Amino acid sequence: MSNPNLLKSLIRCNQGILKQKLSLLSVIESKYGIEELTQTLFQKKCPIVHASIGQHYRHSMDHMELAVLVAATRNEMGDMGVDMDPITLRYDNRVRGGTLENDVLEARKRLLSVHRILEEINCCHHPAINDHDGINIMDEPVYASFMLSSDASELELDLSSTIGREMGFAAHHAIHHLAMVKIIAVHTLGLEESELPDDFGMAPSTTRFEENLEVER
Repeated sequence: MSNPNLLKSLIRCNQGILKQKLSLLSVIESKYGIEELTQTLFQKKCPIVHASIGQHYRHSMDHMELAVLVAATRNEMGDMGVDMDPITLRYDNRVRGGTLENDVLEARKRLLSVHRILEEINCCHHPAINDHDGINIMDEPVYASFMLSSDASELELDLSSTIGREMGFAAHHAIHHLAMVKIIAVHTLGLEESELPDDFGMAPSTTRFEENLEVER
């Protein structure tokens, strides 16, 4: 059974990533203006990573939003005492090239919406009420569906997982995309690394490693 603090840890981690994304948009807006951000910079492709900030935000949010909505649904159904079959998270069902990667205002709304849903889960989750048959909702089984080959004859694979595992994956996945966004922000948009939010795009293990190096010095 999961650590009872796992839910709060995962919420805190995912919210931290959302705050970093929002903070970067504020930094760009402050330096270049809202018009430049909305009309050019959010969609500007970096020749190094061949993508824009908007594309990386949209892609990583597709994963995080899906995992968070599944957690919220299970939390709500637990409140109502409703039994549920395992939900399948179909990560490859994504809308590419749409509003969420080209319209910075809509992207910002999405970030705030997912942050709010996480806060609602955090505030409303009561283990004695919501846990089904004594199981923490983080341990609730789900299926993660992926396409592992571009071969048309290959089907999506449904992999057994848990809500907690998928929320952890969403955070880990998003951090690596923020590392790509950092390259775009510095090399294509012209930001200084010192202007970026603290630890932007840096895995927690890397942050801890560097902190330990500083202590050893």
